[in-house]
Amino acid sequence: MTGIAVLLLVLTGCGNEPAKEPEVVTDVDKTPYVPAVSMESTPIVNYAVPQLLPNVLVDHNGYGKAEEKYAIIRGSELSDTFCLRDAETGMVVYNGTLEEILYHQEQNLYAGYADFSSLLRPGTYYVECEIWGQSYAFEIAEDVYGTLFAELCGELEEACRSGALSVSQAMVLLQAYEWYGDVFPDGDDDKIPDMMKALQEWIAQMEANGVEGTQEALYAAFLAKFSYLYQKVDYNYATDCLKRASTVFDKVQVTMNKDADIFWALTEMYRATNLSKYRKQILEYRDFFADNSSYLEQPEYLYGSMTYLVTRHSVNKNLCEIFMNNIMARGEEISGNHEDLIHPLAAKNNGSTDLLKRAIELSCANYVLNNYQYTNMIEEFLHYLMGRNPESVNFYESDEEKCGYLLLLAQLVANRE
Repeated sequence: MTGIAVLLLVLTGCGNEPAKEPEVVTDVDKTPYVPAVSMESTPIVNYAVPQLLPNVLVDHNGYGKAEEKYAIIRGSELSDTFCLRDAETGMVVYNGTLEEILYHQEQNLYAGYADFSSLLRPGTYYVECEIWGQSYAFEIAEDVYGTLFAELCGELEEACRSGALSVSQAMVLLQAYEWYGDVFPDGDDDKIPDMMKALQEWIAQMEANGVEGTQEALYAAFLAKFSYLYQKVDYNYATDCLKRASTVFDKVQVTMNKDADIFWALTEMYRATNLSKYRKQILEYRDFFADNSSYLEQPEYLYGSMTYLVTRHSVNKNLCEIFMNNIMARGEEISGNHEDLIHPLAAKNNGSTDLLKRAIELSCANYVLNNYQYTNMIEEFLHYLMGRNPESVNFYESDEEKCGYLLLLAQLVANRE
């Protein structure tokens, strides 16, 4: 049974029977009217229009030519066939048969999937099915994820230059660059990715305008990470960043207790400096990490533990085992629950922001393991967030946390090269 078939074991849908029109009565003058239902001079209207949802669900941003491509079709009854039409001409370009049509008892509805993976011709299309109509238009292209990644890089570079990027967003962006730097654009071929130059401008603005006190620990972590990644490009600039990171962090430690931001900063400072004082402070967190894995709910702890695992300096093996075991366990947990989390009709999650967070956690586990199944699941997460969900909403278009999407897209692009 395919992964799609497993997913559809629990598929369902929602739909309402069309409301009946009120009976029209005609008076002696042949004028149609609706019989009065109230003696009030002003009618009391207390009626909510039912939400009408598409019954043919697709990824609004499209599919890669060589990828698995399918739509979800739901309804109280389903026809056996579907077709794809060219969005410009309306001509049918593909005919297919619905597969794995299953009944969902809880909602008294059927659902099936329309697989059009064999359609390789680039273009803009929509899926059409008898009874339930059409999907949103979508694109089939040579490299959808590569295009989205390049466009998002340009958008985030502009956010850096305009100072619109927050410190936490800049950290996630830099994390994506650390792991998948080779896929970032270099428009002028000067061997320095455009994103890193944009981040230099962002640093200049932060230095000129100041950083909020609550963000100083994370800003120190950013400067240390940037220094570590940039030293081969411009050693002097990287050194200046590290000096500034040390100054900011020393100031923060006087006034702040241990927390997730401090921990991430410690791991970045230790990797960049190899100073024993930072190594000792990291070990003070060991008991906290050993007794629970809930710390992974905070991205700063998750990313900080990933930095510690890849540090080339002396590390505590027991602490590394704790981090590795917890990250792997979280990956398996999300993997085991992903069908419920991204169920296209009855998903059990806490919204798009939480779902993006789960996808990023899986991405961290995938970075360690390079698991083919995890890569496919990350792609499924994106399909859901980009339209193949119960409301058929493209959360990607309106989501402000685009840096998280950049991390996922960078991973998919890198795995295809």
